[in-house]
Amino acid sequence: MDSQNFFMHNIRPAKLLVVEDERHIARFLEFILKKEGYQVTLAGDGEQALSILKNAKPDAMLLDLVLPGISGLDVLKQIRADEGNRNLTVLVLTARSFEDTPEEIILAGADSHCTKPIAPSTLLRRLMDFGVPPKIARTIEEEECRQPALTL
Repeated sequence: MDSQNFFMHNIRPAKLLVVEDERHIARFLEFILKKEGYQVTLAGDGEQALSILKNAKPDAMLLDLVLPGISGLDVLKQIRADEGNRNLTVLVLTARSFEDTPEEIILAGADSHCTKPIAPSTLLRRLMDFGVPPKIARTIEEEECRQPALTL
């Protein structure tokens, strides 16, 4: 396999989990991110997000703070308490003012936070700043899953 084919076969779309209870905002984020080449999964509340994280390993999460049921801040704390998710990039997006809460958000484990509405270019730049471009190299584990099993 030449180097161009190797590169083309060893990249994949970055996987994002968007946790947002306002459907129109979730769909807008999904549209913008898919247009850029990301693979997007939507969760409408914290319980659904935690359930998705049990089976999926996204590269990053966009997390609203104000959610029905479990708050985004509590979701974030649970994610960081789980050894398997400690390295997950989490960007908090919220309409709340950060005057009282930026330290709490960072202490809970957010990698970054910004207020909504957010310009698509700002969101994409923030993802890039945290090492989550639209296309990323496959991990060794992903490559092993793609390989056919050897039979003897």
